[in-house]
Amino acid sequence: MDKLAYHLNKKKKSAKTEGKYLYYYPCSEDDLPNVHIGEKPFITVEVTEQEWGALFELDRFEYNNEHKLYRHTRRIPDAEEDCLSKKEQERLIGKNTLLSDQLIDEADSQLLLSKLNSKQYEVYYNCVVLGESQDDVAEELGVTQGYISTVLRKAKEIITDYELKHATPNEYVWKCWELFLDTGEMPNFIDVEIEFVIREMWADILPFLNWYYSLGEFCRYTMLYYLFDEDKMPEDIERFKKSIKENELRSFEEFYSEKLPIIQGVYARLGLEIIRREKNGLHDSDKAFTSFIATAEKIASRLNMTVYEYLTKRFYPHFAKLRNKRIRQFVKANKKRISST
Repeated sequence: MDKLAYHLNKKKKSAKTEGKYLYYYPCSEDDLPNVHIGEKPFITVEVTEQEWGALFELDRFEYNNEHKLYRHTRRIPDAEEDCLSKKEQERLIGKNTLLSDQLIDEADSQLLLSKLNSKQYEVYYNCVVLGESQDDVAEELGVTQGYISTVLRKAKEIITDYELKHATPNEYVWKCWELFLDTGEMPNFIDVEIEFVIREMWADILPFLNWYYSLGEFCRYTMLYYLFDEDKMPEDIERFKKSIKENELRSFEEFYSEKLPIIQGVYARLGLEIIRREKNGLHDSDKAFTSFIATAEKIASRLNMTVYEYLTKRFYPHFAKLRNKRIRQFVKANKKRISST
């Protein structure tokens, strides 16, 4: 992953052609670059907004895999880097990491950690960066493990809030999804809102899901549209109606005409995405579903249960309990908000 290309693409620069954006690809001089940033050669191409979103999501996935938390928070080893030769610098920070990248990562890290007070910084640094257990940190600081847990949770909330406020739409969606996998919750009850949308389309979810490689991709795509493209929904609904067969239009009108515009809009966008993927020669598959079943089989075998037993006796009841709790929290929070106004 070329860090400079990633940050250039992240800015989503408009191209000369209206409605298109520039996408930067690092290359060598032999590849006949059409632009140089400093001394680095790039080939730029014009892409549509959908193409930009797909390309940047792939780049972001690769970027995150290469830039784990420890790389964003560890300190640069004490040394006069300017006095080192190029080989010594590479030996110091790893042959796959440029010194400039290391310095940028360090700056990013310090910016995040500067949002914490001294106690939060100490706890976060020891628990997250150094990987010490909460019990060990509590013993070192002479406090209880419960106190460490509380301070650490607050520190993570502060860092997460800052990251979300300064995130691009794709970054925001990814961060929300990562939080959901870690805690079962998303900021501002986004998880409850998305769950409501999906439940309203439940009977039609499987055909849509078959066009995505995972449940995660499907949820992130839905979230991105729901959160950032609401203004496009009326246009998408009309475009979708004109793009489908007469029997499909009757079905859509029968089951969705009375539902909220947000439900109609999400359904229409998912339908348009299937049409787009079909035109590009892509095919649906049951990969997302079979991946879920394969995971359930592995867990069930460890518990000496059948998949059916595991899903009906363990997974579904547990998941339903968590989601019902979250919905109650949502209702309570909204009642409090309404009463305060």
